[in-house]
Amino acid sequence: MEQDRVELAYALTGEDFQEAFAAQARHTLAGRLARIAMWVPAAMAVLGGAAKAADGEAGAGDAVLLAALVALALLAPRLQLRSAQGRAARRGGDYRAVVDAAGVSVTDARGVRALTWSSLPRFLETEHLFVALNRSGTCVMLLPKRATPAPGALRALLARHATPVAGAAAKGQAAPVVGETTVEEAPAAHPK
Repeated sequence: MEQDRVELAYALTGEDFQEAFAAQARHTLAGRLARIAMWVPAAMAVLGGAAKAADGEAGAGDAVLLAALVALALLAPRLQLRSAQGRAARRGGDYRAVVDAAGVSVTDARGVRALTWSSLPRFLETEHLFVALNRSGTCVMLLPKRATPAPGALRALLARHATPVAGAAAKGQAAPVVGETTVEEAPAAHPK
C-alpha cells in the first residue's frame, strides 16, 4: 500500500547543504552553469595574464584581477554554503515537513512555507537527502532521509508527483530513467 503522506522532523546541518549543493552542481543545468560562470572568467584571466607576461606587458593590475577572479571561483561555493546555513539558522533551525498529494509544506519558527507540485516538478536523491527542485533546477527544499523512518515511502511519494533527476540516484538505488532525453530536455512538470 502506498503512503499518501510522509511527515518529517529535522534540523539541517552544514553537511546537508554541502551534499545538496554538490548534487545540484553535478546533476542540473543551473548547477553546471553556475560552476562555469565562476571558472571561465578565472581561466580567461589566467590565459590573458600568461600571454601578457610572455610579452612583458603584465602589470600589478593584471595580477590583482587574476587573484580576485581565482579567489572568487574558489570561495563562491563556501560563501553559498555559509549563506544557506545562516538563512536556516535565522529561521529557527528546527523544521517539520509534510509531503503529500498537495506538495511539500515546511513549518519552522517563522511560519509555514508550502509549495505545490507544480512549483517542485523535479527532485534528486543523494545518499542522505531528497532535494526538491524548482523548474530552473535550483535547490528549493532539503528533505533529510534521517528525518523519517520510511525513506522508501518518501521516495515513492516524491516519484509519484515529481520527476527524479536522471543520474542522481543515491548509492544502492537504481538510477531513475527519464526516457532518452537529458534532464534539461525532460518535461518541466510531471504529467500526473
